[in-house]
Amino acid sequence: MFFLVGVIYDRTHTRDLKRYGGLMPLIPAFGGILIFASMSSLGLPGLNGFVSEFLVVRGAWAELAGFTAAGMLGLFFTGAYILKGIKNVLHGPLNEEWAHGDHKISDINMREVLVMVPLMALMLSLGIAPAWLLNVINNAVTALF
Repeated sequence: MFFLVGVIYDRTHTRDLKRYGGLMPLIPAFGGILIFASMSSLGLPGLNGFVSEFLVVRGAWAELAGFTAAGMLGLFFTGAYILKGIKNVLHGPLNEEWAHGDHKISDINMREVLVMVPLMALMLSLGIAPAWLLNVINNAVTALF
């Protein structure tokens, strides 16, 4: 996600979310990658964020169910702000500043795609079959105790 923020900042030189909007038709490849990474971050099943959230909730529930339930409210708020961010940047009315002239925004380039594709593959593989990494972590932690 930080890489994608850097990509959009490099093209627009602003961090003001109010200046974005409606960018999906102008930068569809970037938009698709941003949506994929955002869905992973909010914990969509089948992506790595879900596995980590599930493990934390499952591990904490037996000991501190009340605190865990309260903490799960954070999952709701995470989803809300991520979806609102996607809406503000990619959808809604287009800011004409990025469609024409000197500030015309360009889509993600091949170099940036080559950075993101392995990361996206890792997000997907960890979401579908996390055991290969969890076994490594489990063996290392077991050796400590």
